[in-house]
Amino acid sequence: LNLRSVWTRDQITCKRLRKAIEGYKTIDGKTEVAALGGGFRYCTLGEPLFDAQGHINPQVGFTDLAAHVFFCETGSPIPKRADPAQSLIGCFQNRAIYLLHNKASAGVASQIFGNVLTLDTLDQLVLPDPDFDGSRIVYAEGCTVPDDRLARMGVTFKHIPYQIEGI
Repeated sequence: LNLRSVWTRDQITCKRLRKAIEGYKTIDGKTEVAALGGGFRYCTLGEPLFDAQGHINPQVGFTDLAAHVFFCETGSPIPKRADPAQSLIGCFQNRAIYLLHNKASAGVASQIFGNVLTLDTLDQLVLPDPDFDGSRIVYAEGCTVPDDRLARMGVTFKHIPYQIEGI
């Protein structure tokens, strides 16, 4: 039985990386190759967030998109896993970041928030706390609220996917 035939490529790569990190002796056992040090992590990538045309991949869920939006807006990881039933995904440096993105099959959440910033939706956006006086940034697929009303309320609308930085 040839052991190489049953090893997967990631197992072979893992073994080679470990040897480089930890050092090893050559096949004849006489020559030592010094350890390079360091480390590695083997990860499996998830679904891409966007397709080739830049549209949101239908396979991507709210929590993954929320984490990406938060990071692109702030440069920091999202403080906690986003809840699809809430549009507020997090706060950073006196900015409250909201995401309105629900698939038609998302159930109750899609009935509450939808994907478009409307006057009704704007009124339903909860503040992080009652005394919050910072700016609010809302990512959604569309907006029907007049610009002057958004400005008076300290709200900035950003269109998804086009105004998500980093794509």
